[in-house]
Amino acid sequence: MRQMLCADSLKNNSMDDVKTFYVPGDLVTLRHDKIENKPIMYVVEKVTKSYVNKESDERENVFIGIKTRWFDVNQVLHEAIFSTKDLIHV
Repeated sequence: MRQMLCADSLKNNSMDDVKTFYVPGDLVTLRHDKIENKPIMYVVEKVTKSYVNKESDERENVFIGIKTRWFDVNQVLHEAIFSTKDLIHV
């Protein structure tokens, strides 16, 4: 788990602006408390989408989310992409 403080949080002495980075192999779960049987998942990779800007002919990358994998109670492997806002480290 990697965390980084924003410049504003250092000025205001608050921890609300802590940025969390996920690396492959990190264990995560869903942030939402209302979901029952939240799986513990492992991070596979960062997912981005590339496209070519028509005006400048440059390739640009857009962050999509974090790809995770987990097994359910029946030992079936699942894979999904989640926003970083929906995940927390275990």
